[in-house]
Amino acid sequence: MKNKKLLSTAMAVAMAATLMSGCGNKGQDSSTTAATTAATEATTKATEATTQEATTEPTTEVTEPAVEGEALPDPVYYYSFDEADGNDGIQVTAQDTAATPILSAAEGKEVVRIPGVKGEAVYLDGKNGLKLTDVNGVGDTYTVSYWMYATRFSNYMPTIQFGPDVHGDATGGQHYLNLTRTEWNPDGAAFPCVWSYDGLNTELVNNWPAWASPEATEHLKEWVNVTLVVDASKPAASDPNCFAAQLYLNGQELVNKDADGNVVEIVVVPGTMAPSDNFDFLVGVNYWDAIFKGAFDEVYVFDQALTAGQALTLYQQGDPSVAFEEPEREIVITPNEAAIDTIGTVDLDNNWWTDWTESYELKDGETKEVVLKNYSDGLQMYDNFVTVFTNDKTEAGVDPNTSEGHVEYGVFRADCYSWGNADYNWIANSENAADDTVSFNWTWDNWKNWQESIMVEADVVLKISRNGGNITVAAEIKDFNGTVYTSTSSVESTIKPEDPVYFFLTGEHSYVEVLSVGDVIKVTADPSAIDHIGNTDLTGTFWSDWTAGTEIADGATKTVKLTNFTLGNNNWENFVLAFCNTATEAHVAPASQAEGYAEYAVLRADAYGWGDASYAAEFTKDWEDGQWADWLNMMKDADVTIVISRDGGTLNVDYTFVGADGKEWKETAKVTSLLTAADPCYFFFTNEACYNDILSIE
Repeated sequence: MKNKKLLSTAMAVAMAATLMSGCGNKGQDSSTTAATTAATEATTKATEATTQEATTEPTTEVTEPAVEGEALPDPVYYYSFDEADGNDGIQVTAQDTAATPILSAAEGKEVVRIPGVKGEAVYLDGKNGLKLTDVNGVGDTYTVSYWMYATRFSNYMPTIQFGPDVHGDATGGQHYLNLTRTEWNPDGAAFPCVWSYDGLNTELVNNWPAWASPEATEHLKEWVNVTLVVDASKPAASDPNCFAAQLYLNGQELVNKDADGNVVEIVVVPGTMAPSDNFDFLVGVNYWDAIFKGAFDEVYVFDQALTAGQALTLYQQGDPSVAFEEPEREIVITPNEAAIDTIGTVDLDNNWWTDWTESYELKDGETKEVVLKNYSDGLQMYDNFVTVFTNDKTEAGVDPNTSEGHVEYGVFRADCYSWGNADYNWIANSENAADDTVSFNWTWDNWKNWQESIMVEADVVLKISRNGGNITVAAEIKDFNGTVYTSTSSVESTIKPEDPVYFFLTGEHSYVEVLSVGDVIKVTADPSAIDHIGNTDLTGTFWSDWTAGTEIADGATKTVKLTNFTLGNNNWENFVLAFCNTATEAHVAPASQAEGYAEYAVLRADAYGWGDASYAAEFTKDWEDGQWADWLNMMKDADVTIVISRDGGTLNVDYTFVGADGKEWKETAKVTSLLTAADPCYFFFTNEACYNDILSIE
């Protein structure tokens, strides 16, 4: 609950007191048809080897402080998160990057509480965050403090993020401060990281300063207290228009030093806590990044710069030894109207061999991609989707065995278990098998967790491929909190290349939504291309490969033709166009090539960008916000024509995308920045999880 000016000095003084891997597993004999196989009789050795997750809570080591705790002033905002204080000002918030607004109240979601370091804490399940709706800015001098327990972290994932215009909707320039995790630390991922941004202030030397913890420690699965102090009377040495901040972890100041032993100051842009009608104070969620999973407690906002002793008090009033008690998940199934097929029932009461999707042909040499959502009761390993391979085309909802001449080659269950037709040598998981014709691999190490947590609500992508009689089902499984696991099931059968092969899905005590079935894009580098970026396996990270820079003079126009291949998982996993002030070589980090290198603007393919202190962009597109999924699918295999023109300091970019189906998509960008007509300007391309052949630049 939000409480303003409620803590007395006396109370503050009182609170200042010290304080599996596996492969080729075999099970029992199985029948040659799925319809007559009792799934309950199939138990893998992997199940028998189930291990329990470690439940030991980590301990937080506390060293003797160099300062003593001091009395706290009254906060402007304070959230205890205790149930007795109610939910005033606490909004469970959903993130949907394809919607407008991106952040909105999560309908039907209630605040969930667990034991905290002091009273109760709020729990975030990795799907939704919180917005503290009563918090507004307090000025350029402030202190923000909170306790958190992270059960998972990813790069840039927000813990607390706030600002007068976090998304840039009101002013056209984003303005915020984010306390996050970073992978910038050369020794490994680190928390906390202070990252502030001002998208409009042209007087700043660096409008996007960031500072990372000196230790490569993520502080996963432990209670930690974070306190950030910003004092407007302390200008940053590197930029007098910014402020030098202090950051405390568990009551002790964090100090980072460079290789020469010099202290690396924490730089915060001004105005991040400026009052605004568009002010956001976000907990565990922002407009772009993965959502936090874990808990928060004791959030304070002061309009003063607290001392080191007061930062220690904020730590001392919590108990970091409190056990983290994750609440039991409640699965609510809301049917997806976009699904092209479903099997099972939303009450998960369907029995074995009672529902089937239509079947899809799998020709020799082909790979099909199936995107599905799997809901399970989590009671048995086999209560999930099952992939069945047969010789004929069958209809959805109709028992395949009623088809005349129907032959069932074999079956792959989601839990890496199989049975099949001995006539085709698909007899794996039988102790009578002549050899190991089927193999399995998986990346999870706890089958109990896989059964009872991961598969209860999972996003699944299957890549089903055939090479003669060799059939493989490779699964990418993303659980409810975004963690990705993989498995591979393959068979070496005697199915001949000329034999017809079809597959369909069935299941038991599960509900499965088939969202799409299509051909997997095969990426082959074009030998006629003049340049290329990325990897053909679509695994490249952002800003890891670059084309050569091409000059564009004032009044000039350049036309670029390129191909774009991507998995289509995220909008930003496509080509990126960057404008800078110096010529750069291909496949070498641009910033390392010339002294004084600077970027005017960076434009992603999905009508989004950023740039220098004067950056501004206007985007238009001929598709609606609700069509982003279709745009992503088109970009998996797209021919792209980009016309770039320069008029003084203004850059105009016209995009034409043509998907594999021949349909055109149009987009434009108009960009202004620090660039003037007299300045040199070059452009180059980079990307992320994408492959691009540059066919021509004219």
